[in-house]
Amino acid sequence: MSKRKNKTHRVRTFLVSLLLVFVMTTAICGLAFAWYVHSYINPSIEALDLDSVSLNLTSVIYAPDGNGGYTEYEKLHGEQNRIWADLQDIPKYMGDAFIAIEDQRFYSHHGVDWKRTFGATLSWVSGGSQYGGSTITQQLIKNLTDEKDYSVRRKINEIFRALALEKQVDGNKDRILEMYMNLVPFGNNAYGVQAAARTYFNKDVSQLSLAECAAIAGITNAPTKLNPFRHPENTKARQEIILTQMLQQGLITQSEYDTAKSQTLNYQRPGDETDEKPYSYFTDAVITDLISDLQERKGYSRQLAEQMVLTGGLQIYATIDPKVQQTMEEVYAEDSNFPSITHNGKTPDSAMVILRPGGQVAGIVGGRGEKTGSRVLNRATQSKRQPGSSIKPIAVYGPAMDAGIITPYTGMEDEPYQELDGKPWPRNDNGEYSGPILLKTAVARSVNTIAVKTLAKLTPEVSFKFLTEKLGMGDSLVASRTTSDGRVVGDVGLAQLGLGGLTDGVTVREMAGAYDIFINNGDFVKPYTYTVAKDSKGNTVLSNEKPETIHAFENEKTTYYMNITLQGVTQPGGTASSAKISGMDTAGKTGTTTANRDRWFCGYTPYYVGACWVGYDDNYKLSGLRSNPATNLWKKVMTRIHEGLPDKSFPKPGDGFNRAEYCTITGLKPTDTCETATGWFFKGDAPQDLCPGHTKVEETKPIDVSAIDPETGLPMGAVLNPDGVTVTLADGTVVKLEDIKAAINAARPGTTPNGTGTTGSGSGTTAQPGDTTDGTTGGATGGGTTGGTTGGTTTKPGGTTEGGTTTPPTTEGGGTTENGGHTGTTPSTDPETADPEG
Repeated sequence: MSKRKNKTHRVRTFLVSLLLVFVMTTAICGLAFAWYVHSYINPSIEALDLDSVSLNLTSVIYAPDGNGGYTEYEKLHGEQNRIWADLQDIPKYMGDAFIAIEDQRFYSHHGVDWKRTFGATLSWVSGGSQYGGSTITQQLIKNLTDEKDYSVRRKINEIFRALALEKQVDGNKDRILEMYMNLVPFGNNAYGVQAAARTYFNKDVSQLSLAECAAIAGITNAPTKLNPFRHPENTKARQEIILTQMLQQGLITQSEYDTAKSQTLNYQRPGDETDEKPYSYFTDAVITDLISDLQERKGYSRQLAEQMVLTGGLQIYATIDPKVQQTMEEVYAEDSNFPSITHNGKTPDSAMVILRPGGQVAGIVGGRGEKTGSRVLNRATQSKRQPGSSIKPIAVYGPAMDAGIITPYTGMEDEPYQELDGKPWPRNDNGEYSGPILLKTAVARSVNTIAVKTLAKLTPEVSFKFLTEKLGMGDSLVASRTTSDGRVVGDVGLAQLGLGGLTDGVTVREMAGAYDIFINNGDFVKPYTYTVAKDSKGNTVLSNEKPETIHAFENEKTTYYMNITLQGVTQPGGTASSAKISGMDTAGKTGTTTANRDRWFCGYTPYYVGACWVGYDDNYKLSGLRSNPATNLWKKVMTRIHEGLPDKSFPKPGDGFNRAEYCTITGLKPTDTCETATGWFFKGDAPQDLCPGHTKVEETKPIDVSAIDPETGLPMGAVLNPDGVTVTLADGTVVKLEDIKAAINAARPGTTPNGTGTTGSGSGTTAQPGDTTDGTTGGATGGGTTGGTTGGTTTKPGGTTEGGTTTPPTTEGGGTTENGGHTGTTPSTDPETADPEG
């Protein structure tokens, strides 16, 4: 008896223990699942609130009216392949067809068909046939969020969201079905049953028969395989399966089934039905920005975001200045404003973006000529092009000045940075090296060597970080990429960032945004096209009223230094002297790429910043140009939009600046033998080292250049003096090196002077903005023009240290650089273009 009791006790103990283990295991699994859901699952559908999503209303863009209010600018319309249809306009056959084949218990479950879900899960675990367990509600969630992964996490997330969505609509199944039928994809870029009806039968959805409804409902299972235009037999087979399901579930009668099955499906592509005026390029950009922001900020799928923008009844308050936009469109519509050149029957194209200080886009044009379609290629926002030298101010000079490496008055040596394959690199546009030069003069003339030397001191890594983290170019610049053939390419290099030979390039909009920092106190704001977007009830959906601001420059001196430096580009002797706007301080930088494939001008006044590009879509050479067409277009647009505005200058130097003299050749503290000028220096930046002095230049008779020493390039018996800018002739006369070069050029066949100019005897300095010049301005030999600037670098004693230890610039892949940049693995030393910049 005791043995029996002990046995019973042991059994009971075992069962209780087993039960406890089961309970504890279940509890642990439950807690683990709860932790998993809390940590990795986001069942919230707050961003998918169907109460705020209306997709059958007209969206309107409003523009500032100049008086503090807004006026209607443009109405948006849904495109043919994205049109909303209300449930009452959709045949009941269509909804029944979807329910029969996709979710036969649609009206009885609460978002999840647990029976079907468990069946699908068991089939998947056992390795059996895999069939979908998603309900129409779950499929709607997928279409709303556009989540494409097939993980367990996504599936669980989808289940929770489906349950929440059904609760949100208070069990209104018809509303879910309506939304589903308007968002489901049918191939051929058709989303929703209305678009599918027009795409495949060229008729309104309300006119579809049972047979046609069943055919369309079947396509969504596999839009490519079931494409009626390519695989009509597959579409027909799927249609008959759906008709059979509808019959078996009592949704249609036998007679309706027989009639539908025997009906011939006459597929017909739609014709061109639109006579509506195309959107402007600005409107195209607004639509793109809104769609992107709805996806990124709200988690919408692309198709939902697009439909909400076009037909969601949004009130969109844009940053556009209608006068600026109209001016740009008129200038770009006039063919005579573009160079009269062609290649293979094609003409160069162009794009331009204009901003107000602080990132607000005032106008956009994405192509020349009259715009013929809505949402076509927008070269201002979508095309990435090589920037050439227009990248120098934002990649090199700006961050280098902010870091205290240079000032506008820094003297440097215009000489090759290094040799590559036995040739000097980089090469300047004119193929020559001028010796000592001031940095602001080098920028005005777009001297490549000075950009590379400055970047070597800054380092390409710092430059790349500045562009990507401070100027928003992270989507365009490439840190490192391995190509399909195993080559490693990237934009971290001297040629790429110093001369503008990037892997992919940058957009016109990005360049305009980058230059905006020079008139926005050194702050970067990513260019934006709208301030706020509200739904049909007036609720704010998206807002840029307080855009993110990045403090790009740390020092208050930097924008002043950059402004006076870049003003030199639009002054006489600069590469864009024609760009000066009357009555306005004007600054900027030109850009030209190898073989003259891209021409740029990025410039600004106190009122606007504008970036302009000209080139062929197919990257042909811009042969036969007499001037920079980008500068010409920029000037035409900017001149008109500045009409009536008060004259205005850039901000003057602040309290931290002091005036000081400097040597116009070396940039050092002048001595009695120096030509001098006065500039504004921030505290601590004024030159302290004394200039070593210069050999006095004597007045002389015309220089005899009939016999030239082939080794020195100077007249026989002449010697270059240690200052690098003067030469002692065989008779002991001291003359300027630039005068010898001018005399040699004038003596070449075919270069007889045709103007009235005379050989200048002054220092060749030209006052830059903010300077007062004590020296004389040299004349030019021939041509009747005034002499250019003569800057200078430190002769090695007592000067600034040059050089650096930067790895030779190598880059792979696409990209061209201005004036002898690179294409391929090494920087080019033989630029194909013969056209000087500007």
